[in-house]
Amino acid sequence: MAKADLRLKPSRAARIGQTVASLDIGSSKITCLIGRYDPQARAGFSFLGGGRQQSRGFKDGSITDMEALERSIRLAVEDAERQAGERIDSVVLGVTGARVTCEFVGALNDLGGREVTSKDLKKLHAQALGKIDARQREILTAHPVLYRLDEQDGITDPIGMIGQKLSVLLSVISAPQSLVRNLVECVGRAHLNVDRLIPSALASGAGTLIDDEVENGAICIDMGSGVTTACAFVNGVPAWLGVVPAGGAKVTGDLAQGIGTTFAAAERMKTIYGNADLASASLSEKVEVARLGDDGRLCASHMTRGELAAFIAPRIDETFEYAAGLIAKSELKRIMPRRTVLTGGGSLMPGVRDVASRVLGQPVRLGKPVDADVLGETHASPVFSTAAGLLSYESRGFIDVSRAGGSSGQGESSGKTGLVNKLFRWLNENF
Repeated sequence: MAKADLRLKPSRAARIGQTVASLDIGSSKITCLIGRYDPQARAGFSFLGGGRQQSRGFKDGSITDMEALERSIRLAVEDAERQAGERIDSVVLGVTGARVTCEFVGALNDLGGREVTSKDLKKLHAQALGKIDARQREILTAHPVLYRLDEQDGITDPIGMIGQKLSVLLSVISAPQSLVRNLVECVGRAHLNVDRLIPSALASGAGTLIDDEVENGAICIDMGSGVTTACAFVNGVPAWLGVVPAGGAKVTGDLAQGIGTTFAAAERMKTIYGNADLASASLSEKVEVARLGDDGRLCASHMTRGELAAFIAPRIDETFEYAAGLIAKSELKRIMPRRTVLTGGGSLMPGVRDVASRVLGQPVRLGKPVDADVLGETHASPVFSTAAGLLSYESRGFIDVSRAGGSSGQGESSGKTGLVNKLFRWLNENF
């Protein structure tokens, strides 16, 4: 049995022509995409094939059955390998769930009036990362949201600039070590190593947002089955992550309870006839539904689309209201982007975009993988947005300092309550 291993990545030049694979583990599905590393290609890879299987043993970001999850992973990978005509031995793995969190840390160093060097940035990043309590959590990514040099604010790259004091605000995303270790172990049992761990929410954004949205700012909301995740890109980097502990499975459960049917039958009705917006047209149309009879068997009945929507709409409204609350409470709320992209399987339901736009109070578009033309028709769906983002994440060039290491160091900040609060106050005053 292969042992799971978080290996260091070889150089880009050494990887040209090698296969690269992504694995997205969700509550309802597991997707695997395989490509060939090609930094010259627009997507950063040439697509070879993909696979998708029903997820078992994983619910709402937690493993519930290791053996069942291992089997699901094997089947999804085998499907992808069969289509790609290639065997893989490692994957880029997405990590999701309500326990994946985002926090901000900062650091400040005295330059003494000289030029900022890359060594200064490494020291600054390490000092900031040293303030994260990593005893129980695994740091997945750490992105510098902004720098400040003396009185100059909003700097994205200070190297080469001259000043006295340099500070940074890092967005650090982490997950419980137990979750990460168990995921890596489960993938290892399927004879796969893990090249890199990436928060699934960030991968969804990387896989869905166009370059202009990444550079100028946008929020990506991925409507999954177990949870709904939101991430914001600011200054060209993933700057914030939030998790709504509700997804498509809650909608299906509400529908099943409301009309008295099985979960599987409710899922089918939701997919075929569902609508999230009670103000939509054609809700008076009658459709055939399956209800449980007195003998416990499904029997045919009829309802209007509007009656079905009455069970669906409240949960969708609640989901976006929760997301709006997370955005409003974020430390970066003053510089949060004012446009949103929806992706994930739940975004395919009619009316979802209208509800999101109304609740969030901003323009909303539906997003599929930006590399859809590369992935082909079968894998161009929002269902594959996360897996596509995992595949192309490195090629997007996001600065991730989480591998720089960290120590408490000697700086002029003593944690989140000091410098970071000052930076947040500066944000409030200037945006």
